[in-house]
Amino acid sequence: MFSLFLSLMLAVAAPEAATASEQPASTAKPPKPKKICYNQVNTGSRMKRTICKTQQEWDEQPADMRTDSRFNGTAGRN
Repeated sequence: MFSLFLSLMLAVAAPEAATASEQPASTAKPPKPKKICYNQVNTGSRMKRTICKTQQEWDEQPADMRTDSRFNGTAGRN
């Protein structure tokens, strides 16, 4: 009786195992976008600051950073 039950369980599990191995394994990762780095020299400091962004991030950056309050130190002031 037990061997009949065991053989039925193996017969049912066998097709599932065969279909699982037939599926292609797509473990390839998408390529990372290339980073473009620039050195920024701060006034009054000898330390350089390296800024690395993708081309899309550089394109989204405002053209005139002097008027942008995020970059000129006036953010949060009224």
